[in-house]
Amino acid sequence: MTRFTAALLLSFAIIAPVRNAVAHPRLVSASPVANGHLAVAPVAISVTFNENVTLALSKLTLLNATRQPVALDSLRSGDSKTFLARTIGKLAPGRYIVKWQAAGSDGHPMRGEFSFVVDAPAAPLKRPASVPRR
Repeated sequence: MTRFTAALLLSFAIIAPVRNAVAHPRLVSASPVANGHLAVAPVAISVTFNENVTLALSKLTLLNATRQPVALDSLRSGDSKTFLARTIGKLAPGRYIVKWQAAGSDGHPMRGEFSFVVDAPAAPLKRPASVPRR
């Protein structure tokens, strides 16, 4: 084997794993945002990735603070890089965990999770007692 051939093979061995690692979907944004605090419960959960995802190999799960499943409507495609599901019913105040799974063109599923908080509604302001006039 010549030095050139050995160098070429070594270069390919180094570059190939990096190229494959980049081929997996990576979460770039979500709604609600990760670690966000919401005054109003969301009506849908959406996740967007750095590359096209295959809806048939993707999944969204919503869990409450005790990690019990919360009902979501069927998964839909927002565009080629985004998928979403509407919440069923109103979410009570508390912490929620979104677990996602997405697969790109290579079919390999990537998984992750993030949380958000639905804040309790603020208590109404009490009117100060009227001060008697003198």
